[in-house]
Amino acid sequence: MAVSFIMAGGFGKRLWPESRINHPKQFLSIKDKESLIRLTYRRCINFFGKENTFIITRRELIDKTISHIPEIPPEQIIGEPEGRDTAPCIGFAAICIQEKGQDTPMVFLPSDHLIENGDKFNKVMEAATKLAEQGYIVTVGIKPTRAETGYGYIEVGDKIEEFKGISCHKLRRFTEKPSHKKAKSFLESGNFLWNAGIFAWRPSVILEEIKKHHPQLYEGLQKIKKAFGTPGQQEVIEKVYPQLPKISIDYAVMEKTKKAVVIPGEFIWDDVGEWQALLRIFPRDERGNITWGLVKEKGTSNCILVNREEKLLGVIGVSDLVVINSKRGILIVSKELSGKVKEFVDELMEDEKLKKYVE
Repeated sequence: MAVSFIMAGGFGKRLWPESRINHPKQFLSIKDKESLIRLTYRRCINFFGKENTFIITRRELIDKTISHIPEIPPEQIIGEPEGRDTAPCIGFAAICIQEKGQDTPMVFLPSDHLIENGDKFNKVMEAATKLAEQGYIVTVGIKPTRAETGYGYIEVGDKIEEFKGISCHKLRRFTEKPSHKKAKSFLESGNFLWNAGIFAWRPSVILEEIKKHHPQLYEGLQKIKKAFGTPGQQEVIEKVYPQLPKISIDYAVMEKTKKAVVIPGEFIWDDVGEWQALLRIFPRDERGNITWGLVKEKGTSNCILVNREEKLLGVIGVSDLVVINSKRGILIVSKELSGKVKEFVDELMEDEKLKKYVE
């Protein structure tokens, strides 16, 4: 038996104004009518079963999560007092499973990625859980198609096993978000995969690696664990969790561990990390435009035009722009700078008059 944890935090900055702090990307419907988090949940219960599928999210997002997945038992949603990145999130989930007296393989998946080819995904999950049972730290990689600087990269080592046609390899090196020059060399080498943010391990194994490579985080998690089942449990969580180091599992463990293995995931995958991602997901018209909603364009080329309001968005004679009209704001940015939206939102958050438009 294995359990899955859907990581559903996030702060909704990269796809503003459609996503916001309290309405992050997992609640958006991108390619399907259903939201990304609901699609992820369906994928997980299909393989792991409803009783073995958990969601971990910021506490303030629990109600919205339930509105998208009303059938999930409330006890299978774990609320973080605040978002502290993936390493505290994963460590907290691991001690929660240990508290149940289990050391079963845990698979962690982002809630906001697009994944297709369900049969291939299930085969990868089967291989990942079998490797996790053996004590490995498992990650899933995707074959790169471009010199992307926003993803972590995995250098693939020697093949160690094969499960039903799914090859499993030693992880030779893990590099988080390289420069464009380095990303280009990784792409050309043919020996690197993108980090898909999907991991598998037993709770005891990942906690031991956290202890070895990030003892400060481990000590905080142990304080919380010792309080489980006591009258002061909630008080300790409220006090200790916000003090945990804010760090990703990539930096805390994956770049340092000697137990890591990688499985190439041959399913279709995209993390939809910025507006330009739509160019990879949707067909374009004869002038290279992608349009959503009530849009009328004239003499326009190579643009992403999204209108979520019940009024006409008219666009004339421009090219290479992203234009988003949403309830909380209007965004106009050149395509090549669409990755800067997060920085722009960070600036809005610092302005008392404007931050309400990104919350």
